Amino acid sequence: MDAWNNPIATPFFLFVIKVIGIWIVFFGILKLIYIKYKNQIDIDGFLERSNLSVQLFYIGFSTTRLNLIIKSISTGKYERFWYYWFKFGSWVSLSLLPISIGLLVYNLFIIFVKPIGIEPVISPIVPGVNVKGSDSWYLIISVVISMIIHELGHAIASYVSKCEINSIGFFFLFIMPGASVNLDYSELDKINLWQKLRIQCGGVWHNVVLCIIGYLLLSSSSFLLSPLYKIPNDKLYITGIPNGSLLERNLNIGDQILSINDCKISNRSDLVECIYRELEKKRSYCIPQNTISCLENIFNNNNTNVNLSNVNSNNNNSNKKYNLINQVDNSKRLRECFGVNDASTLVECVPVSIDFPSECAKLKKECINFNQFNYHIFNLELLSQDFDNVEQLPFLGTAQELWDSFIVNNYQSRFIFLNGWDLPWYFNQFFSYLIPVSAGLAAFNAIAIPNMDGEHILETILSIIFLKFGGGNDKKNSPNNKIKTKNNINTNNKESSTSSSLPSGLSKKEKRERLKLIISKVIKISTILLFGLTVVLSFYNLKYQR
Repeated sequence: MDAWNNPIATPFFLFVIKVIGIWIVFFGILKLIYIKYKNQIDIDGFLERSNLSVQLFYIGFSTTRLNLIIKSISTGKYERFWYYWFKFGSWVSLSLLPISIGLLVYNLFIIFVKPIGIEPVISPIVPGVNVKGSDSWYLIISVVISMIIHELGHAIASYVSKCEINSIGFFFLFIMPGASVNLDYSELDKINLWQKLRIQCGGVWHNVVLCIIGYLLLSSSSFLLSPLYKIPNDKLYITGIPNGSLLERNLNIGDQILSINDCKISNRSDLVECIYRELEKKRSYCIPQNTISCLENIFNNNNTNVNLSNVNSNNNNSNKKYNLINQVDNSKRLRECFGVNDASTLVECVPVSIDFPSECAKLKKECINFNQFNYHIFNLELLSQDFDNVEQLPFLGTAQELWDSFIVNNYQSRFIFLNGWDLPWYFNQFFSYLIPVSAGLAAFNAIAIPNMDGEHILETILSIIFLKFGGGNDKKNSPNNKIKTKNNINTNNKESSTSSSLPSGLSKKEKRERLKLIISKVIKISTILLFGLTVVLSFYNLKYQR
């Protein structure tokens, strides 16, 4: 039961249960249709002809229609370029192996030691927990693009290495879409090890390139979007107004915020600083008795017996700190006590003792400290985009209400029809997901995890190393298999005669294969343990970060 009460389990498990429920209902309906109509319609034949596969939590589709398109861009006049492209990419991909292992170790160190100000570099992506529901589309699109680019790398490298592919597949597994390339393994066994390595590293290399391109586009977003937007560094514009905003009728997209309470603003940091500066000030205002009674009724209805007049007097309670906003959850009820124009007409005052009444008494009002219920008056100075004149807009409420009333950024659309489309925000948001997703896919495929690219890359690298330094010269697998000299034949004959004289022992080739197998298993097991520990502890760390 404790799992349902922690901050990460509840939304995550509820999300998983919903997805499982949808899959079961969907698969159940398909199963009922299959049972009812299988004797009338050749459903199995249709699925086979269409290359469709439907299982619980999985839908897959494969096609050969893309083979010729990919082959046409892989061979011919582009073939030489692709050869050097993947040759360089294979070395880049191999360099990721120690880097990825190092990141896993570093991540575990950060989780265990918990140094101040340093966060883990690897964090699980959990929809509903650390990914907003509105951002799920960015995540899904990023995964789709990253996987397509990844598999395209395998496909092009395969054709460049004279190895045909059988088909290209697309699938949907549980909640994530994906892609795959079905290689012709009979031809894959005929090519040399270096060609095989380039095919295996093609996906990782393309993900690295996608990260680099994404980073360059994100870094140059100001230049790329400059024809559509003014992007100064010293001006802050309103780029969005949420539905239900308290200032929805007073603001327009494109208005520039000049200052708040005479605090100059040129960027988002200035905005936050100006708001906090106002929060630090203790301001009191003259308000009529009917407003005081309204506020006291709200507090008293929340089981808080309060006399606002006494709070400001110099009696025995004058040194106590009051924070009544914590007693009231619904700030809208507080707002009902104030008039529409109160923000611009309230007179600031200084609370004094009972013996020395404030100037509010002349107005038949009382001087009340607004900090008690977290209310403030924020005077916004705006430069209107429509009329090009400076306007004053007073706002009465909490700092959070002000912050939630608009969205601001350092850019302004050049065209009015773009006001409703915050393209720079969408642009930055998309690449902020695409870059880490593609990088994660590259790192994940670089390490030796079963059924992933890293496992095959490790096997090929070990084969190359043992053939290079072990003296082997297998025709199918050696990178230099085109010429077989007489000296090589003599060497092999000597090795065979030596092996035959030791019938109870192992030949050198068998010893190399056994040693390679041991090294491969040790690396794989170590990697699996390291990766598994990282995943488990990352989820555990995410729980306590929330």
